[in-house]
Amino acid sequence: MLDDNDLALASAVDTSVVVLEELSLHPQPEIREAVARNPNTPTEVLLKLGKEFPDAITANPIFNLLLLENPESHFVRLSLARSTTTSESAIAQLSKIEDEEILLAVARNPKTPLHLLEQLVESPPLFCDDENADESDFDELFTAIVQNPNTSESLLLQLCGGSSNVQMAIAQNPKAPLSLLNTFADWRNFSMHKAIARNPQAPSVILEKLAGENEKEIRDLVKKHPNVSETAIAIINFIEGKPGTSIDLLERLASDRRASVRLLVASHPSTPAKVLEKLAQDTDEYVPFKAVNHPNATSTVLEFFAEFLVKQLQIVSSINGAKIQKCKSSAIELVRRSDITPKVLETLLQMNSSVVVDAIALSLKTPATMLLALTDYQERFSSDIHFLINLVKNPNTPSDGLEKLYLKINQTQHPNRISGLRAIAAHPNTPVHLLEQFAVDSHHLIRSKVATNVNIPISILERLSNDSDTRVSTIAKQTLKARA
Repeated sequence: MLDDNDLALASAVDTSVVVLEELSLHPQPEIREAVARNPNTPTEVLLKLGKEFPDAITANPIFNLLLLENPESHFVRLSLARSTTTSESAIAQLSKIEDEEILLAVARNPKTPLHLLEQLVESPPLFCDDENADESDFDELFTAIVQNPNTSESLLLQLCGGSSNVQMAIAQNPKAPLSLLNTFADWRNFSMHKAIARNPQAPSVILEKLAGENEKEIRDLVKKHPNVSETAIAIINFIEGKPGTSIDLLERLASDRRASVRLLVASHPSTPAKVLEKLAQDTDEYVPFKAVNHPNATSTVLEFFAEFLVKQLQIVSSINGAKIQKCKSSAIELVRRSDITPKVLETLLQMNSSVVVDAIALSLKTPATMLLALTDYQERFSSDIHFLINLVKNPNTPSDGLEKLYLKINQTQHPNRISGLRAIAAHPNTPVHLLEQFAVDSHHLIRSKVATNVNIPISILERLSNDSDTRVSTIAKQTLKARA
């Protein structure tokens, strides 16, 4: 409620200077304005109140006296520059004065015409000592020009390359062109996004961009905006984890510029396979990992993810061991999936990683043709006996592949040579002529393994049942008995 007593004191011409000084700090603006109109108020107090009540200052009876006494005083010029009652010709004269405070007042004055604002941008009077002043020296001035209601769209475009303060002022201006707002909305800048959301004319398409921001403050501003659309509200609900997100919206957000939004889409339980296929090819280092682990992921998603892993391993620096390990571990997990396809396995071979190729060699989903091809793998680890034994362990390895593996393993002097040969001797696809060789091998462990082969001919079994080594003969007799 307005304090009538204080208002009367602030308005009375016989109120003391001391009281007027106190009332100039009153919390109620009506009382402060009355002080600004009082002819008894000291000039230094009027100067302080001039920014808030410019028209009250020039309407004060004392102002005309001060104007006559000293028209070039800083107080008089500043008061005229601030007042909306000042004539255009007077404002034009004031705009040429090399004084930053006066120029700022001219730039902020809603009565300053556009052509004077344009002149201030083109040729601002120097108010600093540096003759080589650049745009940064006029930062506050240009910000004020941007905020002036008479500024134009073309002037905003002209100033858009200025400082962040100037750019944020442009973002809040109702005249800001859509092209600029669109550019500013794509910036990863919280203050800029807040400025756009406060623009009363920000179109719905821009608000929909801001609706997907992580910062709740931005989303709340969007929700309160007069131009907010149903789509923007739906995006906000999606970001905040509320149910009811449509497939159409998920498809749209899968192309969002923010990886954080795309990551949410990749995690959403309703995201369809078609969208997951897109996300599996995402350039972000995390989104594809989410997409491939989604319950709706198809073989096509797996194929795209395999390509992603290959590319990632190619671009990751050799010193980034954690990322390299992540790629390899993810590839191994992919190989071990029950829905893996030959195409995925073929793609993963391009990683040229021993641990990945080992996993492929062991996978029951690896087709026989690929296992056969792996026996001739030319990479540096292809002669590693552990890799060769892994191929032998795979029940899908074909007989011609086992023959190649026999030749490679048999010629090594590795301590695990016997283990590799035993694995071949027990393999269900080992050809009979190799089984015959193993049946007469000098090592009893190899002969005993032959005796367990499910496809061993009876003739070889009978021979082994009479083997000089009792362990071999016992196993052969047990196998014969089991077949009887």
